Order: sequence, then structure tokens, then C-alpha cells
Amino acid sequence: MDNKQEKPNKAYIWENVDFDKVKHRINAVTCQIERVIQKYQLSNQTSNPGKRTN
Repeated sequence: MDNKQEKPNKAYIWENVDFDKVKHRINAVTCQIERVIQKYQLSNQTSNPGKRTN
């Protein structure tokens, strides 16, 4: 067996990352997650509190 595993150069990985785009994408995903949480909380409030929904 060949146990030679090349570790990627971390500096190279981050070299071509546009952090503004990454930040924008994270914000977009965060907003979607918040909407899902709000919907879940609303549906949870209207349903029977003793009953857990999955």
C-alpha cells in the first residue's frame, strides 16, 4: 500500500477566494435559515404544544 498522501497547500486554497462573494453568500444562506426557523416557530405555536412534530 502506498501511504503517501500529499497535503494541500492551505495558502494556495485561499489564494483565489473572493471573500466579498463568500460573505454575501453566507448572509444569503443565513437569511434563509432564519426564515425556516421563523416558519418552524410559527407552525409550532399553532400546533398542539404537547405534541412534537418532526
